[in-house]
Amino acid sequence: MENILLEIIDIDDNGRGVAKLDGMIYFVENAKYGETIEATIIKEKKSFIIAKKIKTVKKSPFLENTSITEKQLCGVYDLFDIEYSKQVELKKNNIINTINRIAGESLNDINFFEADNRYGYRNKIELKVSLDGKLSSFNRNSYDLVNIENCVMTTSEISDVIKKLQDLIFEYNLKGYDSSTGEGLIKNVIIRSTSFGETMVIFVLNKEYNLKNFYIALESSNILTSFYVSMNAQKNNYKIKDLVHVFGKKKIIEQLGEYKFNISPKAFFQVNKNMSYKIYLEAQEYIKSLKPKTIVDLYSGVSTTSIILSKNAEKIISVEINKDAVKDARENAKLNNIENIEWMDIPAEVAIDEIELDDEKTVALFDPPRKGLDKNIIKKIGESKINNLIYISCNPSTLARDIKLFKEYGFRLLEVTGIDQFVNTVEIEALILLARS
Repeated sequence: MENILLEIIDIDDNGRGVAKLDGMIYFVENAKYGETIEATIIKEKKSFIIAKKIKTVKKSPFLENTSITEKQLCGVYDLFDIEYSKQVELKKNNIINTINRIAGESLNDINFFEADNRYGYRNKIELKVSLDGKLSSFNRNSYDLVNIENCVMTTSEISDVIKKLQDLIFEYNLKGYDSSTGEGLIKNVIIRSTSFGETMVIFVLNKEYNLKNFYIALESSNILTSFYVSMNAQKNNYKIKDLVHVFGKKKIIEQLGEYKFNISPKAFFQVNKNMSYKIYLEAQEYIKSLKPKTIVDLYSGVSTTSIILSKNAEKIISVEINKDAVKDARENAKLNNIENIEWMDIPAEVAIDEIELDDEKTVALFDPPRKGLDKNIIKKIGESKINNLIYISCNPSTLARDIKLFKEYGFRLLEVTGIDQFVNTVEIEALILLARS
């Protein structure tokens, strides 16, 4: 089969280049936005074709001159070398086109919060260790490792920790984990930082091993506020399981506006502090205009949103399935002298059957995972007296699907705001307001 020429006109949610030719959509891995490529067809479907890039024929006019290499990214950042104005355009169009196509809207433009910083914004990173002891990150869609040099997307505190960790790993001859054999020691290295300069590191190990001298050296380096170890012997499973606190504080502290938050090892906290706070402030503006008596906060995590909105309602019902997160949420409320939050540590789709929804002065707020809302939640709220909904989403497709479903119950889309929280990636955060009269 002859190779074909494709002009990359978009980037999809998986970071693949998108092209159109003879009425067909093409998806191409590793293709840059705006470039023209030579490609070969890998797989043909009824409505689209998967192609493989052979070479660049014409470079993208939107490429920036940058000396940053993959080893300095420490992760997948598909848009890092694309002009920022084009990144914003791509993300706005993604939200607009997805909502229009799936939810049947006719948006021409939306509000959009551009990023404060393109680099140095991530307060959390997960790294691997190669068999020769080098801190690394996974290649896209594989267990192949890319050795890292300097993580330009992370905070300076994390960069400092990485440098010292690497030195100590070499000094004590520690080895990484081999995904093909299931052998090796260090599976995962999770590093977090806060704006107070506090840092936390978690090692996920494949087996029991005497690292006492390494731990002593790490503690003596004075670069960490908190250090944990977790054992996980399951093959190719890199997740945290049972934790052992080795030294330092058990939690580190972050601050958003006037509120402080304890961050425990398993706690979810947005990786871009400044941009996430803008999301919460925009949600707060919606709430101020609605003047609710009660806010039902589903998928509340450590209740960051609930705490920030606590002054704007008589009562907040905060729902989160993760019991560790709820424990942190209670501590965070106490830390900030907040007493009007009630917690339910059960699944949101179950909790919705137990919550009183017959008050028109109640506002529902959602911040679900990428899969979006459970249909039972949409049904219960659709059949309730609740007239105002605030929805925070990291997936335009499931957001648009849920908008369409809520419209069947008389809700209308009033506001859409995009937030560039995950800069230089294809990921995008959106905040919407739905209402019915």
